[in-house]
Amino acid sequence: MKKLCILMAILMLLSTVAMFSSCGETNPDEPVIKETLASNVESEGDTVEEDQRFDGIDYEGREFRVYTSVAPYVYMETSNLFIEGSDELNGALVNDTVLERNLYVEELLDIEMVYTHCDLTWGSIAADIRKLTTSGTNEYDLVINDIYDFAPLVIEGNFHNVLDDECVFDFEQNYWYQDFMEDLRLMNGYQYILAGDYFLDIMRTAHLLLVNKDIYMEYFKSSADELYDVVLNYEWTYDKMFELTSTVYTDTNGNSKRDKGDRYGYITGEYWGGSIPFSVSGNPPFITRDEDGVPTITIHEGDRANRLATAMSRLFNDDTSSINMTTFAELPQAFANGEALIIGNYRLGMLENTSLREMESDVAVLPYPMLDSSDRKYTTSSHDTTEMGAILITAKDLSYISTVVEVLNRETARILIPKYYKENLQVKCVDDEKAASMIDIVHDNFGNSFILAYNVPLGSCILNSFSDAMEQEREFSSVYQKYQRSVNRTLQKKIELFQEKNGLV
Repeated sequence: MKKLCILMAILMLLSTVAMFSSCGETNPDEPVIKETLASNVESEGDTVEEDQRFDGIDYEGREFRVYTSVAPYVYMETSNLFIEGSDELNGALVNDTVLERNLYVEELLDIEMVYTHCDLTWGSIAADIRKLTTSGTNEYDLVINDIYDFAPLVIEGNFHNVLDDECVFDFEQNYWYQDFMEDLRLMNGYQYILAGDYFLDIMRTAHLLLVNKDIYMEYFKSSADELYDVVLNYEWTYDKMFELTSTVYTDTNGNSKRDKGDRYGYITGEYWGGSIPFSVSGNPPFITRDEDGVPTITIHEGDRANRLATAMSRLFNDDTSSINMTTFAELPQAFANGEALIIGNYRLGMLENTSLREMESDVAVLPYPMLDSSDRKYTTSSHDTTEMGAILITAKDLSYISTVVEVLNRETARILIPKYYKENLQVKCVDDEKAASMIDIVHDNFGNSFILAYNVPLGSCILNSFSDAMEQEREFSSVYQKYQRSVNRTLQKKIELFQEKNGLV
C-alpha cells in the first residue's frame, strides 16, 4: 500500500492526478499506470532521449535484490539515500526524485526493487561478502559498497566479469565512468567493478577545493570568479595555488602563534587524507600496462613523482597552511568561520553541509590543480572508501541484472543528477555558468582509480610514500626506495592469484 501511495503522489506531481480517484482504488497491475508513468517522467536532457533498447521488456514482477551500504560518513549522510531513498515522499526535491526514478524503472521493466542494508564500515565488508559467495547461494543481484574492500574480493574471484557476453552494459554511454572502471582492471577483457551515475557516492566523494571569495577579495583586490578562467585556460597548477595560499595569513587572536582559529591560506585535517587528492591529481606514473593490460608499478620512473611530492610539501608545510590543527569532521565549520582561503580534503557531497549553506561569504569551487600547465587535463580523485557496484559470482542471469543496472544508470543521469545539482549543490558556488562548469570538470575527470583500490593490497606503500615525504620533508624517491623492489613482486603475486581464482590459468 505504501509503494502504491508513493506512486500516486508522484503521478500527482506529474499532473496526472486526474486519472486516479484515490490511493486505494488504483490497481498496480493495470498497464495504464506503467504507460502513464513512463510517458510523464520529465526529461532533463538529451542523454537518453532516443534510447529504446529496453522498451517493451517485461520481467513480470521479478525482484531485483540490492545489498546496499547504509554506513554514513563523518561529514555527510549515507549515499543509500540516493540509491533507495527514504520511506516516503517528503517534499525534498532529490529524495522524491530518487523515489520517482526507482518507481519509473520498476514500472518500465516490471520489476520490484528489494533492498537489504549493510551497515559495516570499511575493513569489515570483505569478510561479510566472502560469506555470501562461499555459501553458494544466489541471494543478491547487486552489491554496493567500498572499493577498499572490493579490490581484494576481485583478486579472490568473488565477482562476475561485467564484460561477459551475457551482459548488456553499454559502457560507451556517458553515464558510465569508463576510464575509471578500466583503470581498475588487472588484465584486458576482465572488469569487475561498476562505476557510474547510479552509484552517486562516487560523485559525492569526489575531491574538490573550495575558495572563500571574501578572503580572496580582501587579499587580492579582485573577484575570485577570475579563478574560473584560470581553470578553464589550463593555468590552474600547483604553482598557481601556492602563489595564492602563501599570501594569506592572519594571527586572528593576536598571540603571535600559529594556532587553531587563525586565518590560513590553506587548511586541511591531516597529511595522509589530505595528500590523496593531490597525489591523484598530479598524475604521476602510478602504473603502465603491457599488451595484455597487466599493470606494473612505475611510480619511481622519471622525476615526476619527486616533483609532485616537492610541490605538495611546499604547500602543506608553508607557514600559511594549517595541517593537523583541525579534525576532518571540524573542517566544514572552520572554513565557514573564515579560517582559510582554500580548504582541501573536501568532497562534493559536503556541499550539502549546513555550515557551508549558512556561510556569509560566497564560495568558489575548483578542481585539484595540475602539476604542469602542459598537462592540459584535470584529474579528480575519489576515495578508497568510495562506494561502487559489483555482481556476486553466485548471482544468476547476467542479462537481467545488467539490464536493470543499465536502466538505473541511464535514468539517474536523466532524472536525478540535474535535480541533485539544482538542490543539494545549490549553494553559493554554483550560481552561474562558469561556476557550474567547475563541478562538471570535477564530475567528468575521475582518474587513477587503480592506486586507490590497490594501495592497501600492495602494502599501503605508494600513496603513503607521498604523505610521508611531505610530513618528513623528504624526496618521494628516498621514502619509496625501500618498497621499490618488493611492490611489483607483490603485485605479480596478486595477479597470479587473480588469474587462478577467476579461472584464467
